[in-house]
Amino acid sequence: MSNFINLRDFKKWILKKELERETIEGFWENFNSWKKECPEEYEEKFKEGFKPEKLSIYINTVSFTITNYPDEDFNHVVIKLNYEYDDSVIGEYRMVFDYGTGEIFDDIFSVY
Repeated sequence: MSNFINLRDFKKWILKKELERETIEGFWENFNSWKKECPEEYEEKFKEGFKPEKLSIYINTVSFTITNYPDEDFNHVVIKLNYEYDDSVIGEYRMVFDYGTGEIFDDIFSVY
């Protein structure tokens, strides 16, 4: 598959544009908004109270998406972050970036 995309250059581009940092910051903004905007759901998820040391987050996948195939004029990089609580995956956060600029296009916060 390396004939189709240079993975080293792709990773350099991701690091240069700081997309990992943007994704992690976006996750925390959404996590804290979820706590404020959906307190019942939040409390249901953390029945015994939230303990920060039990939460872990990690980048699960990074993908290049041709969104307007076959025209190839609307492409994105999607970084998917999983979050675990007490060793169980409880949700995911996806941040979608414009491939041309590296600007944030969209994000999706999901709780399982």
